[in-house]
Amino acid sequence: MKTASNCPPADELQQLLTGSLSGDRQEECIRHMDSCECCQAKLESIAVDGTNLSRVVEQLHESEPMATSAYWPALASLGADVPADTPVKPAAAVVTPPTTRKRDVSLDFLQPATDSAYLGRLAHFDVMRILGRGGMGIVLEAFDSKLQRNVAIKVLDPDLADDDVSRQRFCREARAAASITHENVVAVHQVERSGEGGLPFLVMQLIAGESLEQRLLREKQLPHREIVRIGMQAAHGLAAAHAQGLIHRDIKPGNILLEPTHDRVKLTDFGLARVAEDVKLTRTGFVSGTPLYMAPEQAMGNELDPRSDLFSLGAILYEMSAGQPPFTGNSALAILRQITEAKQRPIRELNPAVPKWLAETIDRLLAKKPEDRIQTAAQLAELLEYEWALMKTTSEDVPTVCQIEEHRRTVRNRWIAAAVGATFLTLGLFGGRYFFGPSHNAPVAVVSSAEPVALLSANAGAVWSVAFTPTGETAAMAVEDGSVRLWDLPTTSVKSTFVAHRGTIWTTRYSPDGKRLVSSGDDGLIKIWSPSQAEPLHTFTHQNAVRGVTFSPDGKRLFAGDRDGALRVWSLDSPEPIAQAQQAGAVLAVGLSPDGETFATAGSDKVVRLWNAQNLTQKLVLEGHGGPVYSLSFHRDGRRLASAGWDRTVRIWDTGSGQPIRHWEAHDGDAWSVAYSPDGTKLATAGSDGAVKLWNAETGELLGTYLGHKIAVHTVGFNADGTQLASGGRDGAVRIWTMTP
Repeated sequence: MKTASNCPPADELQQLLTGSLSGDRQEECIRHMDSCECCQAKLESIAVDGTNLSRVVEQLHESEPMATSAYWPALASLGADVPADTPVKPAAAVVTPPTTRKRDVSLDFLQPATDSAYLGRLAHFDVMRILGRGGMGIVLEAFDSKLQRNVAIKVLDPDLADDDVSRQRFCREARAAASITHENVVAVHQVERSGEGGLPFLVMQLIAGESLEQRLLREKQLPHREIVRIGMQAAHGLAAAHAQGLIHRDIKPGNILLEPTHDRVKLTDFGLARVAEDVKLTRTGFVSGTPLYMAPEQAMGNELDPRSDLFSLGAILYEMSAGQPPFTGNSALAILRQITEAKQRPIRELNPAVPKWLAETIDRLLAKKPEDRIQTAAQLAELLEYEWALMKTTSEDVPTVCQIEEHRRTVRNRWIAAAVGATFLTLGLFGGRYFFGPSHNAPVAVVSSAEPVALLSANAGAVWSVAFTPTGETAAMAVEDGSVRLWDLPTTSVKSTFVAHRGTIWTTRYSPDGKRLVSSGDDGLIKIWSPSQAEPLHTFTHQNAVRGVTFSPDGKRLFAGDRDGALRVWSLDSPEPIAQAQQAGAVLAVGLSPDGETFATAGSDKVVRLWNAQNLTQKLVLEGHGGPVYSLSFHRDGRRLASAGWDRTVRIWDTGSGQPIRHWEAHDGDAWSVAYSPDGTKLATAGSDGAVKLWNAETGELLGTYLGHKIAVHTVGFNADGTQLASGGRDGAVRIWTMTP
């Protein structure tokens, strides 16, 4: 595979234009040219006999370009008889003077190196090597001598040093990038200048992995799970940027970095980002971005909004699925024409293995009109996160349920809006006093203003489980990267960290005496730990991911369920299960009654099952949920069981009869977790809407809402005396809340 340091020869570029280059090699050359300015310039020169096609592209926004523009003859040369979806070759056009630019990277702005091992020094940073050049800057790898860490530094291109507009845009980029704090966006540490009146530069987090572009060059098509995971994390990063009023404007595989060791997505290079309302620093008609991934409105030079970034992300999802971008051509002009006029080839023709729901989602993202696309990055992230969660819990093909639910929410929200409007109209007609006078009978949405008493940040991926020791002084956090962190709560410091599993850890639980900790993971293993040791005391094996595990009241047995529906009871004294059974669908949650007599399981088949804990014979099936059930919690008397799941509801069951006692809608999205307080008077829930809620367990009355998390919350749990509540989620943090009496 040829890289930027080994550019295609001129004869291959000529074959690329004539369409005579072999298919695989043509694809390689197109990918190479997307990041190589030198080859782009060569191809433009060959294609139009010296015309600068970049200038042509800059004028595409104009409804009628100048008469001297190369646009007219280039467009005419495409030929009306050529299908819109066929790569075309531009013919000779009117020659316009090319814009020259120095392409060699100069480091004259660096101070002399303090050590011969470095290229030079910039402020207190020792520069080690050049990472790349693109957009408006040079990217360097450097060592921060003050904080003793490696960083990436982006310096304004010296060629633009005397351009006031470029300086302003670069500084705006720095401020924009620094305003985004999210695990899926490369962090900007600081913004400085190199000496008095020197070049501005920003110091960024150094990502040691590869880009998605490099991954695609090597693998072409990616597995379905990877496509969903990468798309979900990229959408989360975009949602964070859009929440700050920023549009990236150049979403492409090269700007999606994959951080080792778990390939976490990091969006980078907000060099083309700008505050959505501020267009003062952008040259009129300047078309910026990468043609292969541009939105139609961007290609035409029209006003952009966050939905333009979603089109670009849709193009990337298409390429990951199909092995090629949705729009290709032998020139920038041909690509832009297809983007604005042609429909992409159906993705399932190129890769029949792509699920129908994913193909339909990508088609929506690639809609020509922004109003026909998925409207927000947060909405896209939610759709993909739902599917990602299901892929981790079941092998059933159920993504269409997510789209049905999305439609149901849209319809329901419209009815709610109509009902609210009708109510206000009625109140307006029959008396303004209803608006101004207090109503003692009106329901009140309770939002807690309390701040968490502790914030425990993992910075290593989503948190799926958190557990207190019986004394309440330590909390165990299970993290997506396979590690367990033990936190000392009085000092909010990490006591120890150990790698427990390969992949996500789904559950952590302390034994009743607090001397043992159990963890279960995506690797199908259950491990017993002594909190003072880094090696497991016991390991038990399932054939698939273990989503739920809990100790017996005496701490001598483990009850577990896995993704294949296998139920096992393990004794800490035996390597073989002492009881086992099988249920339909994946097991997503388990619970054990306080007396140790009833084992509860729930999962992807939408039902809750009660089993005899001694021999795993089934006693009752509790039906009522409209989708997968994610969490279970027994009341302290064992006669009631709470469940929560995909249908947003919390349901309370009578464990003796199996009959429902009550239920209510708890969250605006999936209800991921439910937990009874130790005294049984309260219920805590967590959901994909980012809220933690506290309820009266007898009546279902909402007592309070805690809004510290910004995105999905996966787990909640009380300490032994019920004075504190822990919550953890996709933001990679656990928050500890104090419960008022």
